[in-house]
Amino acid sequence: MARILSIQSHVVSGYVGNRAATFPLQLLGHEVDVINTVQFSNHTGYNAVRGDRFSASHVLDLFAGLQTNGLDAYTHLLTGYMGNSDNVRAVESIARQLKQKLSQLTFVVDPVLGDDGALYVPRELIDLYRDVLCPLATLVTPNQFEAELLTNTTITTLDTAKNACNEMHRIGVPNVVITSAALDSENGDCEMLHLIGSELCPKSGAKHQFAIAFPRLSGYYTGTGDLFAALLLAHYATLAPQFAAPGALARACELATATLAGIMQATKLHQESTGVDVAANLPRGSRPNNMVRGFELRIIPSRHLISNPAASFQAFSI
Repeated sequence: MARILSIQSHVVSGYVGNRAATFPLQLLGHEVDVINTVQFSNHTGYNAVRGDRFSASHVLDLFAGLQTNGLDAYTHLLTGYMGNSDNVRAVESIARQLKQKLSQLTFVVDPVLGDDGALYVPRELIDLYRDVLCPLATLVTPNQFEAELLTNTTITTLDTAKNACNEMHRIGVPNVVITSAALDSENGDCEMLHLIGSELCPKSGAKHQFAIAFPRLSGYYTGTGDLFAALLLAHYATLAPQFAAPGALARACELATATLAGIMQATKLHQESTGVDVAANLPRGSRPNNMVRGFELRIIPSRHLISNPAASFQAFSI
């Protein structure tokens, strides 16, 4: 059982950030404490959002309280949405302090920068993630857009995705998972996405690089990256001690992908059952709230898919 500190966003209603991560981690047998970087009424896909963004001093003060009471014996650190450079620096400080206490700390960084060509955060965070947090990380989980920003690599094929992973290794990250990438296809198939992963053995320099193909679902899903990072951490924490050779990351990705695909399919079916029409290419702030609500991830009704994924996705070497 891992003891995990999760530092990311929080919403009162819906499933993003810590709200998407905590329950799956607990259901898979791990202890989770959370520090919230924001507390919003709902995620930003709705037409209005109320709440506060927390300062780095707030984040550090909460961590100091944990330290004072001897509650900081964590084996794993998970980070998501930071929102500003001060919070990235706060997480750097926390990661360094936890590593001093446990040198084998597993640090999973979900570098939440943006998606589909749009930045969600100030551009200065790109360099901070690349130069400050990534070198401290055990595992980094960018989406395609984030991986391109962090590595200055345009990802269009499995080979260019491998190049991006290799650049992350050069920065100092031993384990990289590009969570979803739309690649050029010789047969014109645009219905599939790919996960690309790479494990680097620090001692031998050997790499295990793999990919998983999975179907693209249309719709306006939010929190999928947060959920995937939590699922991946949960499975990797359990599997890593069981593998003497590389392979734990690929197996963890297979299980996490199966659960995420099942939950997204359940969400799609739920949204369809609402009878609310879904128009294509609606920008944030213009989507009807009843439509957005229909796309909230069906995590609780799909809890059986967390414990026992129904789908099967196989990693293949690249």
